[in-house]
Amino acid sequence: MQFFLKHVSTRGPKAFTLVELLVVVTIIGIMMSLTATVLRDPGSGRTIDSGIDMLTNMVQEARATAQGNDTYTRLVIVDDPRDTSQDTRHLRYMVVQMLRRNTKDAGSYDGSSVATQGEWVSTSAGALLPAGVFFSPTYSRPLSWAEGSGGRIGTAVTRIGRSKKARVFYFEFDEKGRFVAPGASPASPSAPQRVVLVNARAGNSRNSVDGIIPLQTDAQHRPTGVRGIVIWPTGYTSQLRTREQIFHD
Repeated sequence: MQFFLKHVSTRGPKAFTLVELLVVVTIIGIMMSLTATVLRDPGSGRTIDSGIDMLTNMVQEARATAQGNDTYTRLVIVDDPRDTSQDTRHLRYMVVQMLRRNTKDAGSYDGSSVATQGEWVSTSAGALLPAGVFFSPTYSRPLSWAEGSGGRIGTAVTRIGRSKKARVFYFEFDEKGRFVAPGASPASPSAPQRVVLVNARAGNSRNSVDGIIPLQTDAQHRPTGVRGIVIWPTGYTSQLRTREQIFHD
């Protein structure tokens, strides 16, 4: 027994030294600083990529709402160039709206037929694109090489929630979740539509386009921080992978 006790170690597990603790704290501090920089920097690719994810999700919400309620829906984006505040909603606030029958029995509408006349009502609280990310009406054009009819994105005046009526751009979907371009012929599918986001800030100077000023531009005065998607006639989306795909006429 005495022999056994002599060979049992009485030391506990090795503890961290002060130097090791300082190294860990320093590494954590650096990581937190880098994370904060990414979140603050509106030119970050991660930020505009988050905007693309939000945009894609809103398109899916609009399609699902149309199919689930057998009616038309719109993804609307506020157009208010006078709003140059830091938290501006101009070309950043998006919300899905549904066409609701404007009749006495609207509350008992059972979805047995497609609503084609009525009022546009918001179906959710909406979403605000990340700081420094804006929708670009100028570069959101139909794909010229693809078949289909219809012109540029739609414009309207509508009430956003309980606020006053506002000018908006919109993308419309029918009761089957298909994209409906403004002016499209019922006899042919709508032309696929580009939807482009840019890194910019609100402003109305001579360098502004659509009431926003790109943070960086190329030799042709086009924004360099850009991402986009295509809404196809079926309502499905795909991402624009290159600048050529975004700017090609």
